[in-house]
Amino acid sequence: MNRKILAIFTTVALLLGTTVAGFANDSHGRGTVGAVYTMTNAADGNQVVVFDRHADGLLTLAGAIPTDGLGSGPAPVRGGLDPLESQDSLVLTKDNRWLLAVNAGSNEISVFRVKRRALELVDKVDSGGEFPVSLTVFDNLVYVLNARSPNITGFSFGQEGQLVPLADSTRDLGTGGFAQVGFDPRGNNLVVTDRGENEILVFPLDRHGLAATMPVTSPSNGFAPFGFIFDQQGHLLVSEAGSGAVSSYDIGDDGSLQIISGSVGNGQAATCWITRNHMGFVFSANTGSGTISVYKGIFNGQLELLDATAGFGVTPLDIGVSVDDRFLYALDPVSEQIDMFRIDADGSLTKLGTVAGGLSIFAQGTAVR
Repeated sequence: MNRKILAIFTTVALLLGTTVAGFANDSHGRGTVGAVYTMTNAADGNQVVVFDRHADGLLTLAGAIPTDGLGSGPAPVRGGLDPLESQDSLVLTKDNRWLLAVNAGSNEISVFRVKRRALELVDKVDSGGEFPVSLTVFDNLVYVLNARSPNITGFSFGQEGQLVPLADSTRDLGTGGFAQVGFDPRGNNLVVTDRGENEILVFPLDRHGLAATMPVTSPSNGFAPFGFIFDQQGHLLVSEAGSGAVSSYDIGDDGSLQIISGSVGNGQAATCWITRNHMGFVFSANTGSGTISVYKGIFNGQLELLDATAGFGVTPLDIGVSVDDRFLYALDPVSEQIDMFRIDADGSLTKLGTVAGGLSIFAQGTAVR
């Protein structure tokens, strides 16, 4: 098989097998409507693992394609779990045409063209620093967070998927424990979370996509800000690994943060990953408790906890929601599987089962289409 093209065959899924509680282990008659991706993050060769997503929300393992780069392998502490300590190590572009992956072990970024039944590796570039852990895309711009340099570095993103380093775009971050980089919805700012110093950094961008030389730094309302997303109105929602909570903020014209809802607690441990759907429901993965919490955005960025333990896994890490807003998927590397949930009309979660993926404890990243 060509290493740069993954043809997805039903026979592969049947041979490798799936574990789906209460459902048959094949996809006949269900139809493929999308995909879920994660990474092996293996030190001897990183791969993207692909799952077919069916109309009923269930996944079928399709196979894996090499990134042509190296993963980090296991973390030196925590028994190898969560070596990148980040959100968005694997991202889809807004139009779902491209998939980008970090190769933390070889300091590279890989770019795949997304086809209906395949992935095609089209580019691989140096990340501009050491130990890339998080990526963000806005139109024809890409930024990467290199956690051990530490810095952020920008690239122009070509129409054929090529990444070209953006001149003079690297910005040193100083000391800290940096977990995510992300554009705001209008592409006016870059946000970086620093769980080590309990700070959130905002870099205003100029018309060329270059970040300000120095960020506007604001204290996090809670401890160890980790992942973040933006709601439909552009408010910043940040998970707090050390507080078991989520906070919401407005970003001012000067890049400073104003608290809207401060540290809305869920009583769970290690609230690290966060995502949402377009119905106003916000989901956090609480790895230390093995749970997923559900919040509701109620007014102008305000948050309300609906259910602290809406979903259960073993060690849910990265999470993602399907494009139709109906299903949530969580990488669960200790059990070497993906947890599958249906999102009900009231925001509650119904577990559909799990699917095995030949993963390991150092698997990272979740992207869903």
